Amino acid sequence: MASQASVKPRGDHPTKLKLRDAVVVMMERTAPEDIHSEFVLQETGISRGSLYHHYEDFTDLLEDAMLYRFSAGVEASTGAIEAIVGNSRNQEEFLSLLEGVTRATQSRELADSRFDRARMLAMAQHNERFRKKLAAVQDRLTDALTECFRQAQEKGWLNTDFKPHTGAIFIQAYTLGKLVDDVSENHMDDSDWENLITLIANRALAT
Repeated sequence: MASQASVKPRGDHPTKLKLRDAVVVMMERTAPEDIHSEFVLQETGISRGSLYHHYEDFTDLLEDAMLYRFSAGVEASTGAIEAIVGNSRNQEEFLSLLEGVTRATQSRELADSRFDRARMLAMAQHNERFRKKLAAVQDRLTDALTECFRQAQEKGWLNTDFKPHTGAIFIQAYTLGKLVDDVSENHMDDSDWENLITLIANRALAT
């Protein structure tokens, strides 16, 4: 499933942004756990003292870069979600647009994004600092989906037997769940998966 692409407030120091942006680029080709402070300092020419002036520790910098990447995707997704109800004239159009957005998040090309998200969720388990920062970004996506479902229910386009917030979590859960297939050597048929999503939307969510 960019704009305000960072969870940090605007006005961050240029040195801090340079550090974060360097790590963001590294994450395009390297797993976060394989990125070390020496690589970042060498790449940016920034001193270790400056790094620890702007970040509590190196893990804090990695977290900032991961959240930046995730936030960019969230902003793009929320924009698409907010347009669904506004651009729909009836239930059929609403379900079609919702299906289009959810299908886009299922594509095999987005496997890396799903792995990134799973990694962040795992990191949040025992890291309260990161959990709170991740929650702030995650909640923007959940809130956008919740409002989308709420408006659709008011228009009579969706079943009212579920709470909008629960529906928002459900949609995200089955998107993330495609990781089960991402790691498999025996991939399922993508069209069959997409057809199942349509079936669920039409039978469980729609009126």
